[in-house]
Amino acid sequence: MRLLKNSILPLAAILLIAVLGQYIYIVDGQVDLFRLVMVYGVPFGIPYMLFVIPIGGSISRGIGILALNVIVGALFGSVIAVFAFIRAVVYLMAAVFGAVGKVHR
Repeated sequence: MRLLKNSILPLAAILLIAVLGQYIYIVDGQVDLFRLVMVYGVPFGIPYMLFVIPIGGSISRGIGILALNVIVGALFGSVIAVFAFIRAVVYLMAAVFGAVGKVHR
């Protein structure tokens, strides 16, 4: 159960984001890095998005601050996604090597 939760589900989520998001971040056959960061960062960075709440001022100021919140949250989320991918791969490799070690004893 721990293998499923710590390795297989995060890898499946990242793979699903890659497959479904390729229509967004691939432009004219090339990867647009800003869109790639947004596609990977938004799902992982949702808890970090609203660090500045727009109170008062005009509507355009509020929309600008919300857009800034989404961009910064996506940047944080893309870094978190990279670490989640590395952690899932390391956990999967440790589980595989642990199982192989138990078989050969």
